[in-house]
Amino acid sequence: MDILSYFEDRILDSKITVFNKENFFNLSTDLFCIIAKDGCYHQVNPAWEKVLGWKPENLIGHPWLEFVHPEDIVINQLPSEPELSWRWDNRYLHKDGSYRWLSWSLSTDRQGVIYAIAKDINQQVQQIEALETERQSLYNLLNQLPAFLYLQPNNYGIGFYNQRFQEVFGDPTGKLCYEAIAGLKQPCPVCPTFRVFDTNAPQLWEWVDSKTGNVYQIYDYPFKNMKGEPMVVEMGLDITAVKKAEVALRQREKELTEKNQQLAEALRQLKKAQSQLIQTEKMSSLGQLVAGVAHEINNPVSFINGNIIHAKEYIQQLLELLQLYQKEYPDPAPVIQSAIGANELEFITEDLKKLLDSMKMGSERIRDIVISLRNFSRLDEAEIKTVDIHSGIESTLLILQNRLKAKSNHPAIEIIKDYGQLPLVECYAGQLNQVLMNILTNAIDALENWSVINESKKPQISIRTLVLNCDSIAIEIADNGIGMSPEVQQRLFDPFFTTKPVGKGTGLGMSISYQIITEKHQGRLSCISSPGTGAKFIIEIPIQQIN
Repeated sequence: MDILSYFEDRILDSKITVFNKENFFNLSTDLFCIIAKDGCYHQVNPAWEKVLGWKPENLIGHPWLEFVHPEDIVINQLPSEPELSWRWDNRYLHKDGSYRWLSWSLSTDRQGVIYAIAKDINQQVQQIEALETERQSLYNLLNQLPAFLYLQPNNYGIGFYNQRFQEVFGDPTGKLCYEAIAGLKQPCPVCPTFRVFDTNAPQLWEWVDSKTGNVYQIYDYPFKNMKGEPMVVEMGLDITAVKKAEVALRQREKELTEKNQQLAEALRQLKKAQSQLIQTEKMSSLGQLVAGVAHEINNPVSFINGNIIHAKEYIQQLLELLQLYQKEYPDPAPVIQSAIGANELEFITEDLKKLLDSMKMGSERIRDIVISLRNFSRLDEAEIKTVDIHSGIESTLLILQNRLKAKSNHPAIEIIKDYGQLPLVECYAGQLNQVLMNILTNAIDALENWSVINESKKPQISIRTLVLNCDSIAIEIADNGIGMSPEVQQRLFDPFFTTKPVGKGTGLGMSISYQIITEKHQGRLSCISSPGTGAKFIIEIPIQQIN
């Protein structure tokens, strides 16, 4: 299928009757073009001038490859086989002489004509390059440390290590820590490094390398990786010379302090990068929130705007009639009686009240939606506070209302509520609402996919709240969708794990939800599911947080 037909089908599918495929071709912000069999431009849309500065007359008749960066040109790059689709990214010439990164999708019809769509991804490429530069700078910093540094998991393996580590102990690939560092066949009977896993406290100790006689001052620091798994950062600094002289010792202590500061800064940068990932996922959730709110606000606003015109006309007619009464009062003249009959004063007076009531109702609806937005995001409440859990659930459901409604390809999703008598709960309200949004969104996604292949089953989401004991509450969210396999359930809370198609999910939503519940609220987040039986998520948090 060629690209224009593809657009036409999508326009018909969405029941947009006011646009045709030519309108869509000309109004789209993406770069559309048709390339003749000889590889030259045959037709382009106006977006080319907006994005790359080229007018149609600058391109038509010129080869497509003429504008590709020389380093990105591949022989026979354009697709030649009919009815095949191709995708790649390359740099494309802007009219100002610079190059922009574009992501291409191309397809060829039976006559060899190529239909292409390009998206401007220049900003994304620049962001990726900046992140890679920052990461490489961090690695360079760690490699410049005079101390050896490595990551120690609790299985005696060796994770990341810097250049100094390899200089001291050689390549540790395939070796356990006691083999690579001490040359032993069994773990050390007493290992200060592993004491960190038991105490979760830093350890400062000295170690003598039996092979060289060098003395190292070891600093072990606990932290958790992106998966929430406990690990230890170990840094070892050679202090052999320090032991030989007090003067050298004082100097070495000063250097050690400086290098510790560098290590702390490196760790701060690692934690900052982790926070950026979390913030990115939160912004993704807020993006869904804004889209839902925008849809909900659109209807009442349109309702009000549509009635304002009529209200103004009625008011104007009433004013004219009153002015006529004042002129002819006290004895109604025939012209006034005629005006009353022609304008239907009683009907207008009565209908005007209804119109104003309708506009008031629309305004109240907008107000409720905005209040729900604030209750959900709670952007001004970064600290812990006491809140009504049910209010957060209702706000989240209101924001997702558009996704719960019936669509052309699936029925409406029914919400079944079973709320218990909950006390006010101390929590980070905005973060807890983010967890509710993630779980409910995943449930809706599962039901939309499931309802397509199981039309006889009415999609439902059940929400139940209850007090578990005197000091904690539970929120249960269950769907009657397709469920999960044991393999998916086992990896459900792993960072970057997702079963959604590319571009539909980051794989961070559930892992961050798990972190919010377990670390920020000292609670539990679990899932019960099996194929064909749906999925149930259980959130358990204390009623009062312990500082």
